[in-house]
Amino acid sequence: MWDSIKSLIGNSAPIIGTLIGGPAGTAVGSMVASALGVENTPAAIEQELRNNPDALVKIKQLESDERIALKKLAFKHAELESDERQLAIVQQNATMQAELASNDAYVRRWRPTFGYAVCLTWTLLFLGLTVSMVFYPEKAAALVTSVVALTPLFTIALSVLGISIHKRSQDKQVSAGKDPVGIVAGLKKAIKGG
Repeated sequence: MWDSIKSLIGNSAPIIGTLIGGPAGTAVGSMVASALGVENTPAAIEQELRNNPDALVKIKQLESDERIALKKLAFKHAELESDERQLAIVQQNATMQAELASNDAYVRRWRPTFGYAVCLTWTLLFLGLTVSMVFYPEKAAALVTSVVALTPLFTIALSVLGISIHKRSQDKQVSAGKDPVGIVAGLKKAIKGG
């Protein structure tokens, strides 16, 4: 409901449009309802905006009159969103650290499991393709087209597998007490013969 109100007033009163329906939305909604002389509900505000052409003028005036208070609310709104994003990042990093520190066998073995699954899938696909082409040669073109359609799927799977292998190599280097060597540094080292 607030989204439609935001779209109705967003261009005319951008500060109010940003705030309404958010964490500070109750206070802003109350201000808008009061300025329009309607009940403090999203439905009443939306109805007034749609039915009364002067409603947007009143909201523009409200934004002009209450600019300082609204800017303070907008700042607080941005601060809350920033804190929320920061908390999400902290929680995500904590989860990743817990996974890395885990002694659970599956956490340690998910990369090889994924590798074996991709290998098995690849093998079964081409074995099935070969058998199908031998026994149903008239459908060879359709089969090849089907396999080509799977190319993006395998591209993603093989990319994830490649990254997993690379990361596992880095994990082994770190656990051995060595600094992980990147691709470019590894190539330079190989060329120099070190």
